[in-house]
Amino acid sequence: MRLSNILPAAVVAALTLPAMIMANPSPAASIIDARELPDIELRSLHELFERQAVNTTGLIGLLTSLTQSLAGIEQLLSPTGISSINEVVTDLATLLKAPTTDQTKSLLGTVSDLLGGPEVSQLIKGLPAILSSVSGLLTPALVTNVTDILAGAHDLLTPTFVSQTTGLINDVAPVWFPFFRPRGKCS
Repeated sequence: MRLSNILPAAVVAALTLPAMIMANPSPAASIIDARELPDIELRSLHELFERQAVNTTGLIGLLTSLTQSLAGIEQLLSPTGISSINEVVTDLATLLKAPTTDQTKSLLGTVSDLLGGPEVSQLIKGLPAILSSVSGLLTPALVTNVTDILAGAHDLLTPTFVSQTTGLINDVAPVWFPFFRPRGKCS
């Protein structure tokens, strides 16, 4: 049985047990007989139970979330979790050593220079004209046709078909190429 199942019930028992003992302090009596209690004690006991019931529902929710968090920590501290943490720390140590950090800074500087350069800004300025000239080509019918062609090619180009076609081309190539010699050269 899991700790998350036992813990809330144990808390409820721990919270209600003192009220039961206070209501009937005699060690010989194991069950509280409400008929023997005066009205004032009975009302006090009833109010105590109501307060504890209200308090335990919030406490049970808190303890349930705590046990779920502990389960996450338990998973983190498992052998695979510790191994993963070790790998991350080792890789970070390697990544953060002097030559790697300098190389990363240099790479980021180069990328920043390239993206901020005049060529990229000209390309960005020219994008509206490029998109407007291509927009006539990109119709729903074209997209449907291209999708159909690609689906047909996918169905046709099986490994067996490719292998057979390659073999056929290799068989025909020696016969076909002698007929096509460059002009001006006759042997």
